[in-house]
Amino acid sequence: MGSIRRDALGLALFLTAPLTFAQPRRMPPAGEAPTDAASPTAAFQQAEARTHFQTGVQHYQAGRFTEAIAEFQTAHRLFASPTILFNLAQAFRSDGQLSSAITTFRRYVSENPRITPTQRDDIEGVIREIEATRAVLSFEVEPAGAEISLDGRVLGTSPLPRGVEVISGSHEIAITLALHEPSSQTINVHAHERRLFQTNLHPVDLNARLVVNVQPAEAEITLDGAPVGHGTYDQHVLPGPHQLAFAAPGYLPRSESVTVRTLSEESVRVTLDARAVSLFTRWYFWAAVGGVIAVGATLAVVLNPIEPTAIPGNGTPQSVQSVLSW
Repeated sequence: MGSIRRDALGLALFLTAPLTFAQPRRMPPAGEAPTDAASPTAAFQQAEARTHFQTGVQHYQAGRFTEAIAEFQTAHRLFASPTILFNLAQAFRSDGQLSSAITTFRRYVSENPRITPTQRDDIEGVIREIEATRAVLSFEVEPAGAEISLDGRVLGTSPLPRGVEVISGSHEIAITLALHEPSSQTINVHAHERRLFQTNLHPVDLNARLVVNVQPAEAEITLDGAPVGHGTYDQHVLPGPHQLAFAAPGYLPRSESVTVRTLSEESVRVTLDARAVSLFTRWYFWAAVGGVIAVGATLAVVLNPIEPTAIPGNGTPQSVQSVLSW
């Protein structure tokens, strides 16, 4: 069993070469004529199958086993190949779908005319090992949408649609969700055990979101007594009541109370009112007032002639000319 157990993917890649030259022809459905392997259609399908196969290998190497399974299945539909079946079985096995892995390994053995006795023994050994040690691990995680990882591999988000088949032994479980405290735990699973893993993630402190927009854009925003910016504010905050204040030169100040619920978002839009400007503060008012004063002074002189005033001295009193006599 060593060649498969030590480097299963290496064996899968080693068997890639016969994909083009040594694969059995696909058997057509009943009532249809056999497809000539040398026909243009068959050649096209074979080339397309190779593309999906190689993409599946890339996904497998990157640990994306679900994607690898889909690519290998597509490749095998296009071009029946024991090599593709072997890779598909390995992907099922790595993805925790052990029952599907056993079925596919057996198909590989039965449909591969070139399998050697050593390879057959290795695969039968792997099948016996899976059957003897496999267990089923199920998850109940709250709240929904939490990402569940097993041994560093993402299984999906809660609630998972199915249990995960695993080999007995130690497994590392990690649960994460935005705005919640992550959870990680190592568990030991026994052969043939059906194990349920349950956890409830707790929200972190800053799990509410507050979005503020104010006009004019230069207006200062104050949150709970502390300046937090101008024009816009978008941050996670503690859930509960908050006090907002807005101020800008030339505008009336304003305050708003807002309550943000746990794990929710609250939006606030504010438009400040411009201050009413007094007539006495405008330049043209005082320019007009100055003009009125000047005109008034002129009219006062014109309409109020200077009365003749006697000049002290001998003889007939002298008189001066009035303004009107000029």
